[in-house]
Amino acid sequence: MSLPSLNLINILKRCKQSSKEAVENLESFSDFKQYMHIQRPVEVELEQQINEAYTSEEARLILVCGGVGDGKSHILSYLKNKHPFLNDESLFYLHNDATESFSPKRTSIETLAKVLQPFSDEELQSGHTKNIVLAINLGALNNFIDSEEGKAFSRLKSYVYQKKILESVIAEDESPDDHIFKYVNFSDYHMYQLTADGPKSDYIKGIFRKITQPTENNPFYQAYLRDRTEDAEIAAQNPIMQNYELLQHEDVQDKVISLLIQVMVKEKLIISTRALLDFVYNLLVPSVLENMSHKQIVDYVREQDFQDYVACLLPFLIFEKVDASAIHQAIDHINPTRMRTEKLDGYLIEFKSNREGAGLFANHISITRLPYFSRSLFQQSPWRNEDNKEQAYKQRLIKLFVYLYYFIPKEEHDSFSDKTYEQFMRNLFYWNKHELRMLARLYKEDISEAIYKWNGEANNDLVYVQVGQPQTQYYALQKLEIEAHIERANTLPDTELFKFLSMMTIRFRTKGATYKDNSEIPAIDIDYSLYALLIRIKQGYRPNKKDKFQYIKFVEFIDKLNNTGIQKNEMIFESKQFGKSTRYRLQYDEIFDEYSFMET
Repeated sequence: MSLPSLNLINILKRCKQSSKEAVENLESFSDFKQYMHIQRPVEVELEQQINEAYTSEEARLILVCGGVGDGKSHILSYLKNKHPFLNDESLFYLHNDATESFSPKRTSIETLAKVLQPFSDEELQSGHTKNIVLAINLGALNNFIDSEEGKAFSRLKSYVYQKKILESVIAEDESPDDHIFKYVNFSDYHMYQLTADGPKSDYIKGIFRKITQPTENNPFYQAYLRDRTEDAEIAAQNPIMQNYELLQHEDVQDKVISLLIQVMVKEKLIISTRALLDFVYNLLVPSVLENMSHKQIVDYVREQDFQDYVACLLPFLIFEKVDASAIHQAIDHINPTRMRTEKLDGYLIEFKSNREGAGLFANHISITRLPYFSRSLFQQSPWRNEDNKEQAYKQRLIKLFVYLYYFIPKEEHDSFSDKTYEQFMRNLFYWNKHELRMLARLYKEDISEAIYKWNGEANNDLVYVQVGQPQTQYYALQKLEIEAHIERANTLPDTELFKFLSMMTIRFRTKGATYKDNSEIPAIDIDYSLYALLIRIKQGYRPNKKDKFQYIKFVEFIDKLNNTGIQKNEMIFESKQFGKSTRYRLQYDEIFDEYSFMET
């Protein structure tokens, strides 16, 4: 890779969102992009479709679908650079970003209709040889096939519906036009993969390795070596250099990746490659150094004091640079300082009682990975000075201890593990894999118990039901017997899933009830947020009005189950007064067409 000799700050600036390297177009693929490229499973699938179209006698339309910023443009640009035949317009036409128009007088839909004209119902009869690869967002595709212009493309529309491209499903249904139309849906793929041991991301790991690996063709590492050789003393005190060295450690990379996957799952954050590279820049480069040249950074480091250096370390740039990006804002929600564990509380108490808190870093943190910090901390320890001015600095160091205990503890621990999240990710893996025997607890306990406890725990297959206005003394209950409805499918043999849905569609049916078809059986989509609430309910939490409003679909799901219960024949009313609970049964006898009301 031939890149000019740059300092580390200069090469890192290429990762910024505002960098020209972040802008994609199909006509250029720079040396830098070539070096940073990481092959993804979706690329393999797309390349296979393109190669098959190239050798096919029939022309094909390949739809490259997905959302904004998911890498469609980058991969198409890479493949165009890799395969010369994609540059031959007599064989292939690549159209990127269908939301743009060729002419100010033409709408994006009109532009798309002109581009796709060879694959209209009429033109398909004539036969032609040019293949089209169309990169299009799902929303634009939906708008096109439903438009007036889209009426001329009924076969394409039927294909999109038969393949369920616009739905949140992964379908392999056949279409009579499979030989003409092909598609790759980037929305079916994710930046991470699922395994039985939890999620991981080969793609993000690959990006981190590209930036940190100690190789001759790595421009980042060569720039790092150049800065270190130029002035070893300044390099040792430069927080950018220290942050880069810290990110070189594989366990640190894994923990950053874990944070990124968590925010993608918990916060439903969509992270593009562009945003990921911008995040890397922000976790290595402190805000105070962002707009400086290499020479200005050297001058700044020469004058900085130790407290300023501490504020610029990687842990603070991950957890406290909140305004830097949407990723940082999401990570703030899972900041380790928000978690309380017995072991961590013990350490925090030690900080208050210990006369030399710096020793706790040496005892519990792998502090040798931060050589300049390690040397300077004992020399400039605020615990040796009772001056009140040092209190804020002391609190900052205690916070740094928590962050470093997350990233580089001397001994690995599970103090920051989220058991609910871990179980959800295992369930998500087995649900997408169709391995039902591993989901028994999900159906029988996690969801079933939450259904019965949603409006309060009633016991004996009874559920509280809403009748009229909410009451404080009188409550209505009904008997409800439910069972899981399972649609069996062949278990996937894969031990890692790259193509999967990020939420589980779960169905329950009322015992004894009849349904016309599967669409009538009550179903609910369970994402992490809802799953976490259901686990809390199972453990005794009572959902409030805000919960019921936020998860209205789960309320509707329970209502559908209740509506097929036996409430037409039997209701139970409960009176709660002065700490005493009394229940009455209202029962209808169909044979004698009469009601009875009695205390139970």
